[in-house]
Amino acid sequence: MKSALYLALLGLILFSCKNSPESSSPEPGYLIAFNTYEPDSIVEDNWEIRIMDPEDSTHHSTNIINHPDVAWTYFANGPTIYFISDRDTAYRHFFLYQMDSEGKNIQKLSNLRLEDSWMDLDPATQTMVVSGRTESRYQLYLIDLKTGNYTPFMHDTTFKFQDPVFSPDGKQVAYVKSPKVQEKGIFPEVFLINRDGSGEKQLTKFPANDPAAEKYGYKAGALKWHPTENFISYASSRGNTTSIFGVRPEGGESWKLFPSENREVYHSWSPDGKLLTFEQSEPDSASKGYKLILMNWETKKFQDISDPAFKTQLAPVFVQKN
Repeated sequence: MKSALYLALLGLILFSCKNSPESSSPEPGYLIAFNTYEPDSIVEDNWEIRIMDPEDSTHHSTNIINHPDVAWTYFANGPTIYFISDRDTAYRHFFLYQMDSEGKNIQKLSNLRLEDSWMDLDPATQTMVVSGRTESRYQLYLIDLKTGNYTPFMHDTTFKFQDPVFSPDGKQVAYVKSPKVQEKGIFPEVFLINRDGSGEKQLTKFPANDPAAEKYGYKAGALKWHPTENFISYASSRGNTTSIFGVRPEGGESWKLFPSENREVYHSWSPDGKLLTFEQSEPDSASKGYKLILMNWETKKFQDISDPAFKTQLAPVFVQKN
C-alpha cells in the first residue's frame, strides 16, 4: 500500500514539473514599431519611427530613427525593421532601408526608388516584393536583399500595383490593382497571382452601390496574409468608416474581421498569428487622432496600447524581441 502511494505521489510530482511554467517553452515576445508625425524646426514634414513594448503599463515609446527625413515602416521580420526613407536624396524620393529594434545598423538595401506602399518578404529566399518605379510608376518588383538587385514582377503601365504580400509558403503574391486612369465603377481590388507570373485572378469586388463608392478612401489596401490561417486581410471603406476585412485566396465573399464602427486601416499580424495590432480612430472623436490597439485573435479581447504623448500613431508592425 505504501509502495503504491509512493508511486502515485512520484507520478504527480513528475506531471507537475513537466507542466510547470519554468519547464514549458515561453511564447515569443514582441515589440511594436509604428509611425508618428513629428514636425520640428529642421523640417515640417518629419515622420519618425517609434517602438514600444506592449507589456509596458506606461505605454512609453522610443524614437529609434531621430532623423529629419520622411521615414515610414510597413514591415518587420524577426528583430529587423524595414522602412522607406528619403534621407540622402530628394524630398519623398523613397528607398528601402533596414535597421534593428534600437534604430542601429541602418543599411540601404537597394537603389530601386519605391512607392509609398506596403511590402513583404519571402524569408526562404530573402526576396522582398515592393511597389516601385523605374520608367513607370506603381509597378511590382522583387528585390534580392543579399545583393540589392531588383527585377520586374508585375509590369503593365496601364495599371497601378500596390501593397504586395507573399503567401506564407512564398508561392503566391496578392496585391492591389487599379487602372492608372480612373474609370467610374472600376475600383482598386485585391488580386492574386502565382510566383511564376501565371494564374492571375481577382479576389474582391467592391460594392458599387455602397455610399463609400463615391467618396475618397480605401476600396482595398494595406494587405496582410494571416501567418497560420488561409486568408488575406485588407482595409476597405464601407458607408462612413473603414474596416479590416478578410478574403480567401480561392475567392468567395469577403467578411469583416470583427464588429466595429470605428475607423481601422493599417494592421499587422504577429508571426504566430495569435495577435493583431492596428490603428483606430473613433468616428466622433474631437481629436481626430489614431490610437494603437492590440487584439487577441482567439478571444477577440482588445487592449489600447497607445502612447499618451502622441495624438496620431499609425501602421503598427510586430518586431521580435532580441
